[in-house]
Amino acid sequence: MPRDLESEKATIDGLPSLSRDTARDPGALTDDPMPLYLLPTPMIEERFKKMTNLHPYGLLLNREDLDECDWLEHAAFEPHEAASREKLDYRLNVCGSLCSGIFTSAYATSPPPLGPLLQSRKPPFPGVDASDSDRKRVLLAHIIATQFTSPVVTDPSMDYPKDWREKRQVTGPTGHCEDGETICLHSLAVHPEFQGKGLGKVLLRGWVQRVKDAGIAKRIALICHDKYVPFYGKAGFKKIGESKCQYGGGGWFDMVLEFDEYGRGDYDI
Repeated sequence: MPRDLESEKATIDGLPSLSRDTARDPGALTDDPMPLYLLPTPMIEERFKKMTNLHPYGLLLNREDLDECDWLEHAAFEPHEAASREKLDYRLNVCGSLCSGIFTSAYATSPPPLGPLLQSRKPPFPGVDASDSDRKRVLLAHIIATQFTSPVVTDPSMDYPKDWREKRQVTGPTGHCEDGETICLHSLAVHPEFQGKGLGKVLLRGWVQRVKDAGIAKRIALICHDKYVPFYGKAGFKKIGESKCQYGGGGWFDMVLEFDEYGRGDYDI
């Protein structure tokens, strides 16, 4: 269930494309990276100009990002709603090319909130490169997704096969199914220290466009609580009704973005 990002009003200009070095991610959706986002208005809001010291950039995710995704998932969500480490491990291994993140880099001596965040993390964040081991890479926001056969998110689509390491199947009754025509957006998370800066909006817009252009599905589906429906409505998702999903105690609503309708409205994300 995607995190609420309704308070995020800014957009980000100049972020690199959603791409990962092919040696690290041979299963990327496309060899020609799509732009991370399409600027929804001709003006960038004043609040974003204060983010120039953050230097965010976008990357695809894979199994090497498990520690960071697990850390972010549990920082952004309540424990009963956060995906387990085992489930994240499955999704990043089997369908990491559907998952994207926004990163930055910093030192432990960097000004707040990055510096204190680096100092408090155990184990430490990974280094950016071998030539500067003190400079750490920090995951600020991520999208975790799978592909499935149903037109809406279901409990089986939220689950994962417990024997996936042995069977390595990409089709089945639970988890990721490459025969499906629906991309299930399970998690749109922004670290609490960086919410309200537009990171989630930028990530969502770029990810939706990239998945659409890849031509691998007809729609994107998600579940969210009723108070978050307006945010996703502005992003082009339509409220279908109450979800049958009981994940995290239930109380969700189904929302779907049909690609054959996407782009016809003036979506403000």
